Amino acid sequence: MDGSSSIADVDFEFQNLPVRIVLSGEIPFSHPATQKLRGVKVGQDGEVPYWAAEELVAAGLARYREEDLLDLAKLSKIHWRETIPSSTQLPSLQASFYCMVRRFLVRLKSEGKQDPSKLRDYEKADNLSHDVINCRVRKIASFAAAPGSSSDLLKNMTPEEHALYMQLRAAIGQWKASILESELA
Repeated sequence: MDGSSSIADVDFEFQNLPVRIVLSGEIPFSHPATQKLRGVKVGQDGEVPYWAAEELVAAGLARYREEDLLDLAKLSKIHWRETIPSSTQLPSLQASFYCMVRRFLVRLKSEGKQDPSKLRDYEKADNLSHDVINCRVRKIASFAAAPGSSSDLLKNMTPEEHALYMQLRAAIGQWKASILESELA
């Protein structure tokens, strides 16, 4: 994602990334997106674009693999890594982290309508997500204001964060240049 890409662009790319699912029913239709599932039996893993996986899961024909889903425990671990008080480093995140967080929050909020305990989970996940974002934005803003940049730093950023970094870096660079210009000369 470059500086001109939007969150919607990143989400569109995410929708088309392959994801592994476990078939829980026979697929009664043929679509180019599900061609890779030919020969995959119920209970076996298969790979389709994320958008197709969403449809299959919603129809009860597949489920996501547990290890591929973001959950409260994984989010809590990420939160812990991000909020260590002495940490000035930017821990790496999965490139699709924010796409996964958005979907996780939507899922919990939806489940919370039927089960109040899920609503508490939603509130906790929402707070953890905001804390992670706030920590990372503070670090990215600090890095953008500093001279030079490290390739190690950039490789730990998600596409959304890289776009933010580039926008901040450009804005700060322009501001610094203009603040030192003198109309008195």
